[in-house]
Amino acid sequence: MSKIQRKISVFLFIIVNYNFTLFANDKISFFLEDEPIYTSNSKSSPGFLLEVVIEMSKKLKIEPEIEFLPWIRAQSMAKHTQNSVIFPLTRTESREPNYKWICKIFDVPVMFINKKGNPVINTVEEANQLRKIGVIWGTPQEEKLKQLGVKPVARMKGKMLFEVLAKNVVDAIFTARPEAVIAWKQGGYKEEIQYGSTLQTLPLWIAANKNSDKIISSQWDEALKKLKTSGFFNLKFEKYYGK
Repeated sequence: MSKIQRKISVFLFIIVNYNFTLFANDKISFFLEDEPIYTSNSKSSPGFLLEVVIEMSKKLKIEPEIEFLPWIRAQSMAKHTQNSVIFPLTRTESREPNYKWICKIFDVPVMFINKKGNPVINTVEEANQLRKIGVIWGTPQEEKLKQLGVKPVARMKGKMLFEVLAKNVVDAIFTARPEAVIAWKQGGYKEEIQYGSTLQTLPLWIAANKNSDKIISSQWDEALKKLKTSGFFNLKFEKYYGK
């Protein structure tokens, strides 16, 4: 191969790889968990937050590629993939340096939840009189119960939380209200549940890969404000969680 041919080959290699890099980084990807509370692969009920963020995307004139993954993997993909987005993500001290925090969607109230017919649980003192309180292990909710000094705690996987309440294995659970509304409805449980006073607030955010040059926080925040002003946000909230 002559020097000229080698130079042409190198030039073409650079151009092709440069264009490929642009293409690879030009798209915006959503890495989400498929669950009924906030983001679902269901066409008929895609979840409150997915409906909201898709509407935000329209205002931002972007067409994201959506991929549903197990939650731990979704976080890892968003953390390591340029121009990728994940939501909802609770903004915590340990997560703070790992993502670009775009905008806060809303604050989720957490409280003791039990079945109607029993006293409403509003305080730590009342909670400590119970036999067992269910909480999802490895969550900010579990950590909060430790901080509050709640003693009769039963740690478990999320999929068990509402079933054990329905079957009276625990007297109450400590979790977010929107999650309880959806999960209790999906479970088809006949008894009604009731909510105590808010004892914890979890800020849910849209987050992105730290090197996401295509994602400008101020633009996303403005799109969210427009949805709240127009009433779209409240309409979707009531659709999924009631007033």
